[in-house]
Amino acid sequence: MPHSRFRSHAILPTCILLFLFLSTQALSLPVRTSHLSVELVTETASVSPNQDFLAGLNFSLDKGWHIYWINSGDAGLPPRIEWQLPLGITAGDLQFPTPQRLPLGPLMDYGYQDHVLLPIPMHVEAAIRPGSTAVLRGHLHFLVCSNVCIPGQAELERTVPISAQPTAPDPAYEPLFLAAKRTLPRALPRDAFVSVTQETTTFLIRLRTGQPVTRAEFYPFDPNIIANAAPQIIRPFAEGIEITVSKAQDLHQVPATLHGLIDLANGTTYQFTSTISAADTPVQTHGPHLGRILVLAFLGGLILNLMPCVFPVLFIKGLSLVQASGNQRQHLRRHGAVYAAGILVSFWIIVAALLLLRAGGHHLGWGFQFQSPYFVAFMALLFFFLGLSLAGQFDIGLSATSIGGELAQRSGYSGSFFTGVLATVVATPCVAPFMGAAIGFALSQSTIVAFAVFTLLALGLAAPYVLLTLQPAWARLLPKPGTWMEYLKQAVSIPIFIAVIWMVWVFAQIAGSNGVAILLIGMLMTAIAGWVLGHWPAKWPATIAAILLLLIAIA
Repeated sequence: MPHSRFRSHAILPTCILLFLFLSTQALSLPVRTSHLSVELVTETASVSPNQDFLAGLNFSLDKGWHIYWINSGDAGLPPRIEWQLPLGITAGDLQFPTPQRLPLGPLMDYGYQDHVLLPIPMHVEAAIRPGSTAVLRGHLHFLVCSNVCIPGQAELERTVPISAQPTAPDPAYEPLFLAAKRTLPRALPRDAFVSVTQETTTFLIRLRTGQPVTRAEFYPFDPNIIANAAPQIIRPFAEGIEITVSKAQDLHQVPATLHGLIDLANGTTYQFTSTISAADTPVQTHGPHLGRILVLAFLGGLILNLMPCVFPVLFIKGLSLVQASGNQRQHLRRHGAVYAAGILVSFWIIVAALLLLRAGGHHLGWGFQFQSPYFVAFMALLFFFLGLSLAGQFDIGLSATSIGGELAQRSGYSGSFFTGVLATVVATPCVAPFMGAAIGFALSQSTIVAFAVFTLLALGLAAPYVLLTLQPAWARLLPKPGTWMEYLKQAVSIPIFIAVIWMVWVFAQIAGSNGVAILLIGMLMTAIAGWVLGHWPAKWPATIAAILLLLIAIA
């Protein structure tokens, strides 16, 4: 008992000392999100009235993933934070250390891998009362990318004590802030200067420092000025270095000034703004390899038909060729043209959206619609519904009689058109051979060239089905209708469900576990709708009930 009483008396002072210690320390916890963890940190353990101090976004990224610099390069978006700060504390702009060049196929991104700390200058007003605490809160938006890009958000918070006197740097974070400060760009020394001249297709950047420079890289602050993925030609001279960079292919009006960073071999990075000498010159919009890129785009479209996300859609269209009679094949030729039109229009809409976003300063890659959780959820539900139909839970009208009747009706053409739309939508996230170079080239070109490349890509995607409808002799090589079709139809549901699993995984990266739970409830409602369609004797009541269930699932 005495020993027990001693322990109880010892616990209270220990708790008080622990509370007093924690009350003088800044507190925060890392937030783990898609492929990275991020924490709001401060350079000092506490702050004092009328003090400037540094906060920072401390990112740790999974291997192979990256976030973006203020100019993301050919695709991407930089992090941004929306502050909720207590009265008397203000925050400045995010500061970005010197980035890395991150090649991704034919594209070039500017960003950070592994680990980076983005400093944020902050100020405490004199009216803040010592002895209190300040809670720094911010809502962070970011885009983390590897072979795919996933938008993310994080609620960050750090509690900082207010002390009467300034405190020393926090040893836990001081090395991170020192490293970040060393990689922040600095102003040019007084005895150094940069000049920029333009040539037909390039900019010549000349840095004079008064001493030899062996290596340098240029990073533009403004997008769509240089061809980011093009090699930068380096020519050292006795008092500095020259860097030749290629102009962006869609740069029609050369700006008056060039604003950017020059990263030197010794780790020093200079920030500069220099007037561009020489008059505007026309920019070539047709590269020397345009013909080869157009061929690669067509081949990439052809290969897309073999991708698991596209082949089931093509298979559904192919069943109509097998089941159709000679007269119906005349109608199928028209349906082939409408199917191709659906693909072409869809590609043109997506490319137009990308070009408009690029013109507005956004940088999104092909397949950007799969960065929206609502779009991914809708596609997962749609493919799940199609998979249930192919697996035999219910029939969506693939019999010879229903298809022949639909082809005779005008409304059947709308079905072919939207099948082309569906083929395009599900094709965008698939990565086929020959596609990467064509897409990267197109998104860095003028509007005319971009549309030409994606038109060839769309024609390649549409070509197999259209050729079969145009050549009846080829259609005779297809097997006759039989029970094999039902077995094959059910087998094709397997890649459909694989695509659903992939979409659910993408959705989980964007929306988190709570979002996945809601999506699974939607899939349950979709499965019930399929069961109603397949087992309810009355056709119209079953259809109405299924539609209501599907609307609930989508909502």
